[in-house]
Amino acid sequence: MASGEAIRRIAAAEPVALEFIQRAVAEAEPNALRTALFQATGDLDLLKLRQVVEVIEKGHLSRQSILSIAEEDRAELREKAARYLFDNQGSFSERTPTDDELRSLIELALGRSVSDEQFPELKSEASFEEFPLFLARWADEKEPDSLEEYKVVIVGTGHSGIAMGVHLKTLGIPFTIYERRSEIGGVWSINRYPDIRVDTMSATFQMGFVKRYPWSEYFARGAEVQQYMTNMARNFGVYEHIKFDHDVDAMRFDEATSRWEIDIVHSGEVTHDSAAFVIAATGLFSNPKNLDIPGIEDFDGPLLHTTHWPDDLTLEGKSVAIIGSGSSGTQLLSRVAGEAQQVYAYVRTPQWITSQIHSGDPISPEFRWLLDHMPYYWNWDRFAWLAPSGEAASGLFVPDHGWIADGGHFSEMSDELRARLTSYIKDQTGGREDLYSRLIPDCPPWARRMIVDNNWYKTLTEDHVELVTDGIDRIEADAIITVDGKRREVDVIVAAAGFDVTKYMFPIEVHGRGGTTVEERWERDGVGPRAFWSITIPGFPNLFMMYGPNSQGGAGGGLSSMLQLWTTHIANLIVGVIERGAKAIEPKDEAFEEHNRDLDSRTSKLIWMEPNSKDKNYYVSHGRVQSMNAWLPGEHWEAMTDPPIDRDFLVT
Repeated sequence: MASGEAIRRIAAAEPVALEFIQRAVAEAEPNALRTALFQATGDLDLLKLRQVVEVIEKGHLSRQSILSIAEEDRAELREKAARYLFDNQGSFSERTPTDDELRSLIELALGRSVSDEQFPELKSEASFEEFPLFLARWADEKEPDSLEEYKVVIVGTGHSGIAMGVHLKTLGIPFTIYERRSEIGGVWSINRYPDIRVDTMSATFQMGFVKRYPWSEYFARGAEVQQYMTNMARNFGVYEHIKFDHDVDAMRFDEATSRWEIDIVHSGEVTHDSAAFVIAATGLFSNPKNLDIPGIEDFDGPLLHTTHWPDDLTLEGKSVAIIGSGSSGTQLLSRVAGEAQQVYAYVRTPQWITSQIHSGDPISPEFRWLLDHMPYYWNWDRFAWLAPSGEAASGLFVPDHGWIADGGHFSEMSDELRARLTSYIKDQTGGREDLYSRLIPDCPPWARRMIVDNNWYKTLTEDHVELVTDGIDRIEADAIITVDGKRREVDVIVAAAGFDVTKYMFPIEVHGRGGTTVEERWERDGVGPRAFWSITIPGFPNLFMMYGPNSQGGAGGGLSSMLQLWTTHIANLIVGVIERGAKAIEPKDEAFEEHNRDLDSRTSKLIWMEPNSKDKNYYVSHGRVQSMNAWLPGEHWEAMTDPPIDRDFLVT
């Protein structure tokens, strides 16, 4: 290909044997391997290899199928890749492709044409630039001389807070991050229960500006995720802006100065700070939900929420009850059962729990070498899991009323997935009808959050593990009594109850114009938490939320894609205020209301309001979908990267 930007040399390594390289390319995703090899060599014969849609029979979490290379063509592909890698050891290099080149490569990887509207987002997912395409920039490409008066305060050092810090750092805008704990991590700091891990590929969890992070597993465990976040903060100059053990207690918008006055508790003392802008990176999963069961306060033994797991806890010889079968309850059951004498798994609402390709697998030395040394492979391997799938969005989230009228559950694609997942449940429970008959949900897959299996079903078949699906009537000092009157004595109760996802920024007192709190604003509306593009609220100038109401979905890719887009939107608004010589920005009431009317109209027709699910999932609150959105990737991209400030916002 034609020469482009500066060539980057890939760090040389000790020569490796051809057999080692052959094992490495055998582990590669074939379509990503073909795309990377073509980019590196320009070998036109690679274009003749046939693409096929490969169904992943393990119940793949992200989509039903993935584009791959035909089985009969893979030997040729792998031979070409192994020979190229063996012959060019020590001389690998790569460069950022031009837009025309990248568009052709993306179309090769996707097996379809890409429109002008789709290309910018797909370009960012490919992550070839040092920073993503959507990095906010000053209009004249020159940072203003003085920005001290525009100081930003970020609350929280989870993924959102660190990503926002990186973005502000590139703009030269001063900022301080307040973290209530003594370490980085957000949910990855407070959650330390056994086998906690990400439920998406590690490579898609990381930010696009963090290249080739050396994950040890395909689905990283909690400690490794926290270390990754710490490394990111240090490597991108964010760490020195963090003040640990500083708990933001309250903040008030001063209408006279257009600044936020902030109270912070540190070492038992209240300190103060003042900022032009506040970014609440407090997250969606920051307030644990406690069990609301009669008698819970009477229990004499340890009552543990998964967010407060003691490091020195031993369960040997104990009878343990795990209440809840969401992500945390599913992840920890097998480990608890491996230690406890008796385990009761209380399932109040069955969930769709599926296996995930590579879940629990370590990344082999061969594949690690390929990710680190083959030009462009890391980009295309990650892209394969991030690229949006319109087919999945339409087939799995939109009901087919004709299909339902003919006796189907939701849609043909959804029902096919339901059948595969049902078969998986029966297989994993050893065909035991007494188990699987109580574990198949009424709702369609994806109506509630899909859960990744961690040997959960198989653990239920063990002799000392009992599945309990009868409702809990009450808890006594040493037992749990279900509605059928059965009494089960327990020594320890684990509350895998999840989080209260309607308490954005809670317990911080947030007072906007006229002293109104966020909660008062939302209660006045009568429909629960709402925001403009999930980030801003009328009456609360210069306040931005990361992971706010209706923030999930819409970005097209994974969590990292969404986080980076939110930081872009916020950075663009801050830059817009500064470049206009203004002091404050907030969404106009009419833009806010129109946005939410459109949002509610769309989400009300989608899977989360499905009759068997809407009263049982955390996506719905106050009669509306409040966690998810229904924006098309292109719509969301445009709103985040090029917000129409003069049309939709009040700038003063």
